[in-house]
Parts: sequence; C-alpha cells; structure tokens
Amino acid sequence: MSKEETREINNNEIWTNIRKQVESIEYGSVSITVHNGKIVQVDRNIKTRFEKK
Repeated sequence: MSKEETREINNNEIWTNIRKQVESIEYGSVSITVHNGKIVQVDRNIKTRFEKK
C-alpha cells in the first residue's frame, strides 16, 4: 500500500501483513504505529550485512 493510498482493513489483514513483513526480512526491524488504540502504520527497515574478508 502506497503512502497516498489509505483504506480501512480488518484486524486479520493487519496481522497477516505484519507477519509477512517480519518473515520477509533476514536482518532489520518492523515498527508498528498506533493512534487511539488502532494500528495505523507498519514500517519495515531492512539491514544488509556484509561478511568481513
């Protein structure tokens, strides 16, 4: 979903999206933004690790 696009979704869709975000990264973080007790945004921050030679 783009930043310009907002829509109302049910809790099952929200938790499915969060699970997919977590499963799709090897290193990084997933942040959940809550307003008035409702999840309004999920951000994914991906880290890239390089091996030392």
